[in-house]
Amino acid sequence: MTQKEFYDFREENNTRQVSLLRLVKGALKNWKLILLAGILLGGLLGSYKIFTIRSQKDSMIEEYDNYKAKLDAYKTSIKDYKTSIADYQESIASLSDYCENSPKMKMDAYHCPTATLDLKVAAPADGSITEDEITAVKNALYNEVYFGNTLNEVASKRGMTVSDLRELVTFKLTSTGATMRLTVISENEEEAEAIRDDVLSTLETKHKAIAAAMGDYSIKVFNKGTQTITDTSLQSYQQKQQDALAKLQTTCYTAQNQSTNLVKPPAVPQYSKKYMLMNGIKMAVVGFAGGIILAMIVLMARIVQKGVILTPDEIDGEYGLRTLADLSGKSAAQKTEMADYALARIGNVLGKDRDHRIGIVGTAADKRLESLAGILNKKSAASGSGNAFVHIHGIMTDAEALKSAAGMDEIILAEEIGKSDYETVRKEIALIAESGKPILGTVYF
Repeated sequence: MTQKEFYDFREENNTRQVSLLRLVKGALKNWKLILLAGILLGGLLGSYKIFTIRSQKDSMIEEYDNYKAKLDAYKTSIKDYKTSIADYQESIASLSDYCENSPKMKMDAYHCPTATLDLKVAAPADGSITEDEITAVKNALYNEVYFGNTLNEVASKRGMTVSDLRELVTFKLTSTGATMRLTVISENEEEAEAIRDDVLSTLETKHKAIAAAMGDYSIKVFNKGTQTITDTSLQSYQQKQQDALAKLQTTCYTAQNQSTNLVKPPAVPQYSKKYMLMNGIKMAVVGFAGGIILAMIVLMARIVQKGVILTPDEIDGEYGLRTLADLSGKSAAQKTEMADYALARIGNVLGKDRDHRIGIVGTAADKRLESLAGILNKKSAASGSGNAFVHIHGIMTDAEALKSAAGMDEIILAEEIGKSDYETVRKEIALIAESGKPILGTVYF
């Protein structure tokens, strides 16, 4: 172990395989620095967020008031549209039902069975009748047809609803004169005639009461007939109902589209101390996490750039050195046990030789090296081996230290995982090899 070639010092080889997990572990050794970076960045971003919100107080209050006004208008519009759409849908349902089930809407306007008759108000046999009296009798008969009980009795007799019957019966008065016309439409001529005759007979019965109240007048039937015709008024009525339904449907569809196209105003935050504090905390958490991640990245990059050793195998595996003790991350009790074990291994290597001066060199912190030398000396004295362990500082730069190392019998190399850099350790090994002193092994902190 005294030949430089054995250590295979290859300065030209600058390539290393580094485990990401070990990089992370190496960075975490500086956890205080990482935590500090997280606290600083978190505090900075949290404070900045609070300051920013506080500086925007007036504009935030104004924007929130505008948002509330727009939101109220939006809700009112939605409510109005919903009410209108519900009304339209109800009207559409009602008119659709009417168009589908109404007898009048089912009739064929081009082949419409129609039964008609003309009535005339006649004066009593022993007297005359004035124009006003004729008008009064005509109005009384009209009211009886449309507002009296005539159609109710006929509907009951025919097994129909009064509403359906009203659509089939038309009773018209002339503006002057004593004549009136009763028109009935139905599915066939026989049905139209039957309804017409029932209305007439019921009306004649009702007329007796009218005549008793208004005078002994009579009504006479003339020009009675039945035929199937093209009823333009019915055609116009049916078309009008269909147009009304289509218009309602279009209006409802338009209202639905308009309500769908209403855009809810985007929400804006309401200024409050609680809002300001919560956002500051959130940003502080983000900054804390970001600071930790950033610090980790920087430390890992620094480890890679500096070439820090991350495991004993990186040195011992390359140069065939023995690891006397790996004290990194160990408790005080564990370090004591491992120091005993390291002494036992040194004793095995030296055999019966005694009173050796063993130098401890390396890039680990001086306090660690002095502590290691003190522990080994104490235990060596207790065992009676006579071996002395000497901490030698700065063999890479101090000539006296290098001379001291050359005066040792053996050398122990002490390095620090996560801090000692790979190239410096290699150069230390090269210097030791030049001195011809054997390396007993390595100790890692």
